[in-house]
Amino acid sequence: MAKKRTRANGDGTIFYNESKKLYTARIKIGRNPETGTAVMKEFSSRDRNTAKEKMRLYLEENPEYNPRADQTALDIYIRKFLYVLKKPIVTSKTLQRYESIYNTHITETETSKNICPFLYQSMKTIQSTQIREWYGELNESDSTLKLIHIIINGAFKLAFEDRVITYNPAQVIKMKKEEVDEEDVTAVLTSKEQKKLIEALDMENPIHRLLYFVMATGLRLGEALPLRWNDFKTIKGQKHVQIKRSLSRVKLEDGTYEDVEKDTKTTASKRVIPLPPKLTDAMESWEHARKDSLIFPNPRNKEESYIFNKTPARHLSKLCEECGVTSVTVRGLRHTYATRHFEAGTPIKTVQKLLGHRKFETTMNIYTHVMPDIKIRDVKNIDKFL
Repeated sequence: MAKKRTRANGDGTIFYNESKKLYTARIKIGRNPETGTAVMKEFSSRDRNTAKEKMRLYLEENPEYNPRADQTALDIYIRKFLYVLKKPIVTSKTLQRYESIYNTHITETETSKNICPFLYQSMKTIQSTQIREWYGELNESDSTLKLIHIIINGAFKLAFEDRVITYNPAQVIKMKKEEVDEEDVTAVLTSKEQKKLIEALDMENPIHRLLYFVMATGLRLGEALPLRWNDFKTIKGQKHVQIKRSLSRVKLEDGTYEDVEKDTKTTASKRVIPLPPKLTDAMESWEHARKDSLIFPNPRNKEESYIFNKTPARHLSKLCEECGVTSVTVRGLRHTYATRHFEAGTPIKTVQKLLGHRKFETTMNIYTHVMPDIKIRDVKNIDKFL
């Protein structure tokens, strides 16, 4: 039998459960969308004050559930932006990037560099000038500032949609466009370097097979790692691969990581692309146990598992050094694939579809920053019209 419930200073209730011999602090955190009944969260302890303290700490970390907290505070809407709006629709990698920005540049944590000075201020009173001044005080790169602004502006947009505010002060702030540094452009291999690298590959090694596959298809690493033999089909006599999943490394609540297969992040990423005949021929000799087995299993494990996503980069770096070719990343192999298409005169729109880019501009950025000889060749073509 439970004793009479008492209010915990207006923040939930506390009662003693005779059967469990525990004090329990309880707070309402929402309603079940199907039944309409209240959803409660409980904090139990043999000591009344400990149970109350557990609840207090939870409400401090989750102010949206605190009836005493200002529900129009910016921090509450940032949390709604991250976990109500974005979490269901973005990849785990993107959400982790947002969380990292929030924890290191906006809220107060052990790793935070800066704290937003108006984080707990009512959004009704925050002005554009305050946001501009804070951005100006931050000694951060343009890319970091852009991510901070995405979160801040997103929170204000959500509050505007909820009619908490009548005006979004962040929408008028224009962020500086990032200038592309030639040194930051992803390096690619020349055709001669690519041939040299391919000759050095050991096709008995699943990791080397993976590198060859990326060079021949232009797939993202996360798209290639979860591929299985039943993802291939023949269309009009030619082998094609169907891209519908991507592998992401997700951080769990206990701080550990787990590889998780998810649907590709955009509609453009879902695609069926043809395989070059040389790749098809090479794959004929790749052994596999079942149609649903991984094409690129981790060679270190007896049970089928994914190749660790950093392993291909280490192998590629070593291969480039041994071959004496330009040091490239796995992403650079993807850009190398695009470069070979550009050199062959493949329409940029076709390359966009092969790469699975949602925006045409993304493909154009690769085109304008690839091999210098392509630029020289294109400029020489102008002679025909002069």
